[in-house]
Amino acid sequence: MNWRFMLKYKGLYLILVCFTLMNQSIAQDSTDVNSEKVQLLSVGLTFDYLKLHTLLIDGSEKWEGAVNLRILDKISVIGEYGIAELTPDDAYKNAEYKSEGDYYRVGLDYHFTVIPNNYLFLGVRYAQSNFNENIAYEIGNPIFDNESGEISRTNLTATWVELVLTSEKKVRNIGKKNIPDFLSIGFKLRLKSLQEYDNFDDYEVKNIPGYGQTNIKLNPELNLYLKFRIPIF
Repeated sequence: MNWRFMLKYKGLYLILVCFTLMNQSIAQDSTDVNSEKVQLLSVGLTFDYLKLHTLLIDGSEKWEGAVNLRILDKISVIGEYGIAELTPDDAYKNAEYKSEGDYYRVGLDYHFTVIPNNYLFLGVRYAQSNFNENIAYEIGNPIFDNESGEISRTNLTATWVELVLTSEKKVRNIGKKNIPDFLSIGFKLRLKSLQEYDNFDDYEVKNIPGYGQTNIKLNPELNLYLKFRIPIF
């Protein structure tokens, strides 16, 4: 599967998921006009389940979660952490490429209530990745034996900033059964801007865990997530 087909496939997949979630968010509970209690302090634990689709598409492993602390009626402090092992097929010709490591993001979200139980958040993030990179290559030779080798780089770092738009809905029932008020579902649209990263003149760094391809300086991303809320007061 070449990279053009892969990008097209992912783009169509993300667009369909976005429209599905938005339609569900608007259709459910749109007539609920009951006022809700303002939660001045609560903790949210988030799991990004969209990352699982990369195992099926390109074999990359990505896991990501987050903790948010809602400190005021409209403000949340966000901390996000993830690990990734990226193995794109088209990074280099005649070579196997792997970039693996972890990353974190910290930032703030501002809350907007669209309708009861449906929210929009606008936020900013500062992010950093710490990762290792390995390139195992083989160069064909019609006369002599093929030349092979391996390049390993460790303790690489990268930083970027993000603008994040989040849509979130409280889940009040599953099927026809009411459930306690502790679960939300939503999606995040990120626009990531790469700031600095360790790079080399020969055999460039191709992929950064948490950010993506280094040749894209303004990189969009979609996250789908489940959030479990723990009220404090």
